[in-house]
Amino acid sequence: MASSRHVDAFVRRFEHRIAREVDRRNRVALAYSGGLASTLVAMIARKRCELECVVAGAEGSSDVLAAKAAKAHLDYQVEYVILSREDAMRIRARIARAHPRLPGHDLDSLVPLHAAVERAEGRMILSGFGLPRLNAAMAAALQRAAVVWPLRAVARGTNLSRSTLRSAATALGLPPEWARVSHRAPAEGAGIREWLRGSNQNVE
Repeated sequence: MASSRHVDAFVRRFEHRIAREVDRRNRVALAYSGGLASTLVAMIARKRCELECVVAGAEGSSDVLAAKAAKAHLDYQVEYVILSREDAMRIRARIARAHPRLPGHDLDSLVPLHAAVERAEGRMILSGFGLPRLNAAMAAALQRAAVVWPLRAVARGTNLSRSTLRSAATALGLPPEWARVSHRAPAEGAGIREWLRGSNQNVE
């Protein structure tokens, strides 16, 4: 488990980084999944700007249900992008054209994020991406999408553990049961993995 000193230092760096990113921004969107990383970003960012959490997924998916719970119990502002199979396939095809060298599972992971970017309508958009460490191709894809992922900057080239994120979240007041949420791959959390499986057979 991370030491309290290590956690405190991480929280200070993370708060400073997000404050820099959202400075002078009236409205900021966050691609929200209800997972630990995006919830930690939301906890800090909402204190410094008008934050709207944008969740993209199929109706009844884990991410959509988590966002509804965050709205009800944590008082987050939430926008819902309910994806159909056609939506997911359209967005994935567009990402594949822009990034033909990305493997299929990375393309799948980007679909909910790009759906949130579409809804953000010009707003700056934050993401919880960055844990575990991103490969170079995925990092380039995120940069091209004009997404800000502060965890990557704060990690400083090291792998942040989920233990550190959990400790940081609880230190900031997140209920322990929320901090213990299991990791979900983006396509799985959004409930679109099965829809995209056929596309992966053609890519990988």
